[in-house]
Amino acid sequence: MAKKKPRISYIVSLCGIMSGLSLVMMFFLSMIPAFEYISPAVSGVLLWVVAERLGTKYGIISYAAVGLLCLFLTPNYEASMMFIFLLGYYPMVRQYFMKLPHFLLKWIVKLAVYAASAIACYWLLINLFNMHQLLEDMGELGEYGAWILLAMGAAVFVLYDIFLGLFEPFYEKVMKPKIAKMMK
Repeated sequence: MAKKKPRISYIVSLCGIMSGLSLVMMFFLSMIPAFEYISPAVSGVLLWVVAERLGTKYGIISYAAVGLLCLFLTPNYEASMMFIFLLGYYPMVRQYFMKLPHFLLKWIVKLAVYAASAIACYWLLINLFNMHQLLEDMGELGEYGAWILLAMGAAVFVLYDIFLGLFEPFYEKVMKPKIAKMMK
């Protein structure tokens, strides 16, 4: 049986609601220091739902809209940049990494994407947004402070990836039927 194409009203409403929720999460939670990295991660999961329901094209469009609005509306540039550089799009592209043939290759690619994204993000924050206090805050850890923080971020990224792997079956079995029932 062919999958029925959703109506434009459904597409606009789902993209708008999920993008709005993502932006609200980024705005409010990024003001609380403990949620600085949680808000971009949760926002990325919300946009993954758009990609899962409507396709990657709509997920990427929603991601671009939320990312652009984050730069202008959210008070925390670091959280906004982490959303733009990694946590906003990663749940959508993770499905492609999972198709790689070997377990080790999957993790090498995932961690390479994390490392490149994190380094680019902080390079831009320090050089473009002139946030040199980020380097000063790392001074307490010594000359290897940046590498230690990158490794700690990689550990958290691995936990995030594991969470996404557990969330997808939960979404399929529990949430998706409820959403489908409400959308009839």
